[in-house]
Amino acid sequence: MKKVLAVLMAATMVFSLAACGGGSGDETTAAQTTAAADDGADDTAAADDGAAGDFVADVNGDGKIIVGYISKNLTDPFHGPINASAEEKIEQLKTDGIIDDWTGVLDGNTDGPTQIDRAQDCISQGCDYVIILPAEAEASDPAVVQLAEAGIHVIVVNSKTNSTDDLAMLYSGSDDVQAGEIMGNYIIEQCPDGGKYVHCNGILGNSAQIQRTEGIKNTLGADSKFEMVADEDTQWKGDLAANAATNAMAQYGEELVAIVCDNDDMSSAAQTACNSAGRTDIVCIGVDGNETPLQMIKDGELGATVYQNGVGQLGAAIDAMVETIENNAAPAEKEIMVDFVLVTSENVDEYLK
Repeated sequence: MKKVLAVLMAATMVFSLAACGGGSGDETTAAQTTAAADDGADDTAAADDGAAGDFVADVNGDGKIIVGYISKNLTDPFHGPINASAEEKIEQLKTDGIIDDWTGVLDGNTDGPTQIDRAQDCISQGCDYVIILPAEAEASDPAVVQLAEAGIHVIVVNSKTNSTDDLAMLYSGSDDVQAGEIMGNYIIEQCPDGGKYVHCNGILGNSAQIQRTEGIKNTLGADSKFEMVADEDTQWKGDLAANAATNAMAQYGEELVAIVCDNDDMSSAAQTACNSAGRTDIVCIGVDGNETPLQMIKDGELGATVYQNGVGQLGAAIDAMVETIENNAAPAEKEIMVDFVLVTSENVDEYLK
């Protein structure tokens, strides 16, 4: 229809020029106008087609699909299995010919500026997709921004940065508010009379720390029988959590009933400190479900953990990425959520390898 209208308009111009006594030069102009109208109609149709499918898997247009992987770190017990799974799965994609190459596991060193540097490495290597596990919500955000501005499809896994919802192609993780609420409700169940408790934080500003704190406030913070006597900046570290537990036991004695931790490195260390002091009655709980706390639960040295399926988060993200490559289309959903699970002695064998 656009082409027909364009031709009719051009024809009208030809007749108008003829009526005015136009010569051969005018006829040439009319013919050019008709051709231009046809071209314009084609361009409009092409633009319409582009609007219907702007997503292109091969963002660099070089006929290759290259994937970048920026880890949070290479050392902690939670991220080790995720990195190993990434290496196995992405290498298999290369073997199967679904992708052409990848960067290998790049060390984010639990540091925002380092992750920004790794993002620049991915850009310089011509990546079409980059999977990133952020160290911090704010400090790691420029990495996501720079990758997105370079036209790269960004896949954020495990925790969000400030612009993840706006700029990332996909987020795969878990609801950390849910994790905080599971911990809080477990303590309420185990300590029905209430009492004083300590909160051991992850790195302040990390999205998991922020949201798990929210979940703790929704439960323990809303129960008048409980009082938070210390909100410690323990930075995910077991030794700092153990120190916090020791100090709290000395200061509050029998009134201290629980230590709620943002991860299991801290909860297992805090519980060990309590047990060593003869305070096995103190309830310590954290998030992740690493091997150490699971074994402690099995051995009766720790009551519970909140299991986070980090490998499952990554696997779901990679599956979604493959779908976009094969279909050359954006993912159907921008967010994948994997539920947390409370693990106690009743179900620990399901999770302990």
